[in-house]
Amino acid sequence: MQAQRLEKQRVGATAKEQWNSQSVKNPHSAAHYGIYVFKPDLPAAAIDPGLTPFTGQSLWLEPHKRNLTRFNPSADDVLANRFGQAGSSFVLYALLPLLIVALSFNSVSQERERGTLRMLHSLGVTPLALLFGKLSGLLAAFWLVMSPAVLLAALTLAGQFDLTADDLMRLSLLLVGLVAYYTIFAALSIAASAYFRTSRNTLFCLLGFWMGSVFVAPRLGAAIGDVVAPNPSASQFWDAIKTDIAQGLPGDGSKQQREKAFEAQVLAQYGVAGKEQLPVGFVSLNRQFNDIYSSKVHQLHFDWLRDNFAKQQQLAQLAGWLGPSLALRSLSMAIAGTDLAHQRDFEDAAEDYRRYFIDLTEEWDRERSRGTERSAKAEETDLRGVRDFAYAVPTVGYSLRASLLPLTLLSAWLCAALWLLAQSARRLQP
Repeated sequence: MQAQRLEKQRVGATAKEQWNSQSVKNPHSAAHYGIYVFKPDLPAAAIDPGLTPFTGQSLWLEPHKRNLTRFNPSADDVLANRFGQAGSSFVLYALLPLLIVALSFNSVSQERERGTLRMLHSLGVTPLALLFGKLSGLLAAFWLVMSPAVLLAALTLAGQFDLTADDLMRLSLLLVGLVAYYTIFAALSIAASAYFRTSRNTLFCLLGFWMGSVFVAPRLGAAIGDVVAPNPSASQFWDAIKTDIAQGLPGDGSKQQREKAFEAQVLAQYGVAGKEQLPVGFVSLNRQFNDIYSSKVHQLHFDWLRDNFAKQQQLAQLAGWLGPSLALRSLSMAIAGTDLAHQRDFEDAAEDYRRYFIDLTEEWDRERSRGTERSAKAEETDLRGVRDFAYAVPTVGYSLRASLLPLTLLSAWLCAALWLLAQSARRLQP
């Protein structure tokens, strides 16, 4: 993770240095050289990479067009490698709950089968105290075993990253979410063990719940999102943008009509009869006018697409009623800064920067040209005047606001699991 982070920084610095060291050329031609920008990774992303393998590593910023992120790592993986991957996030949300199920599925049913439950009942141990005592003991033993791994992970992150207060808060919240998640599985496992008469039935029931939570719910949620809010194909998306630029949005007129009206406005503003007499470069003025309209159209389509992604995500998260795994995954991605909301925030910041350096180069070109002719001074441009791209990841408060639904679902599952455990205690019979 740290190596990937450093590589992004090195490539980003190299790309900007290549921009600065371009040969002498027209400012607009220099702008077409473009700039690569990279989304910084938070330390918590080492625990949950989230959408990072699928959203691309960088954004290519260039005139006239807004791009999607490029070079997603998943595109380089063969199908066999994808099935063989088991990262830290998969271990946390899939394998460790299965370990809890294996440890607790017979915690009560086995005592009933051996007759020790009747002995405990005769000693005056109340069912409520017995079940919640088992829950406390199971969680204490589980976290005692896991504490070396947690400590090692904390030391590794501290050694590789300069952890800020926000990073520590994110890691703490992620740990709290995992505690709640494992408590849900532990409470449900003990409740099921108390409810079913045999350990075999308890195990079958818990394995079914585990599979439904970890594997079925995410795929069912994704399928619901695709059906209810389908995305356009790539060709449809870009064709719609081209059409709206050429034909214009409702009430704006076609590209030719907009350019004709703009030319008349500029001539009236400067009080000249023809564009050849303008004291500034008309080619740059017209190009910037078209770029502003193009950015407007791109913004509308990109916002619609990302709003549709968010709608799909919300529909998918509703499948969290099948189990808490989907809620935890959504929450951990938000805390790690690897979810859709953080990706959108980065893309918006990159788009603001693209507009900044395109407008700046157009301003240089416009001020050093006259009318429809390009002045020789237009070739003398110090491209180092374009400031570096600087992006700060939003604070943890942004993450929590972006994950209210999964946070609510996870809390509801925790309350439901503890309630079921209490109900099982009331119905427990030796």
